[in-house]
Amino acid sequence: MIVEPEVVEADLVAGRLRWPVCDGPPARWGFARERQVRMREGTRSITPRRAYCQGCETTHVLLPAWAVPRRRDSAEVIGAALLDNARGMGHRRIAARLGRPPGTVRGWLRTFARRAEQVSASARRWTHAIDARALDQAGPAASPVVDAVDVLGRMARACRLQLRMSASPWEAGRDAHRPALRPPTRPARVLSELRRAREWVASLARATLEPAGMSCG
Repeated sequence: MIVEPEVVEADLVAGRLRWPVCDGPPARWGFARERQVRMREGTRSITPRRAYCQGCETTHVLLPAWAVPRRRDSAEVIGAALLDNARGMGHRRIAARLGRPPGTVRGWLRTFARRAEQVSASARRWTHAIDARALDQAGPAASPVVDAVDVLGRMARACRLQLRMSASPWEAGRDAHRPALRPPTRPARVLSELRRAREWVASLARATLEPAGMSCG
């Protein structure tokens, strides 16, 4: 997952990136197929970069932060639905507000609800590593969904204030559930790597938004 494609492209060429699973350096490996992503207003076309990991000998698609793997809608659209749901709205009202089929919205909400506790726990670890103060005054949540949405918001705010990253909670929260992307035990290393990347946020909550049993790349 990438926030600024130009930065990642330069990092790929220079060998500065490391794959989270095996720590191997990925290299450029052409492009994936072009796809259309539905935004809040209109659609956006992307042709994602494909990278080859020399460590585990696999290829992966590097998606922009605003695109969700195997979803037609952007992280902004799905995130808006999750936020409305945390505020008490049902899937039909959300679907009408966003102009999406009720069944599609219901699928987003059910997927998120199933993984809310896992996403919340991982996002809380990342937030603590970036800025433990961001978790201050976090009271008991009404439900796992509300808690997960709240923690993702706190994580995004910590990234914005401490690392000068402008990713939204939904962009910063795509892969929070993945064990391979848990923050290292040394927070200083996390800060060093994230500051060096600047406009490249290394993942959080893809399973939050993608179909169960599917993985990126």
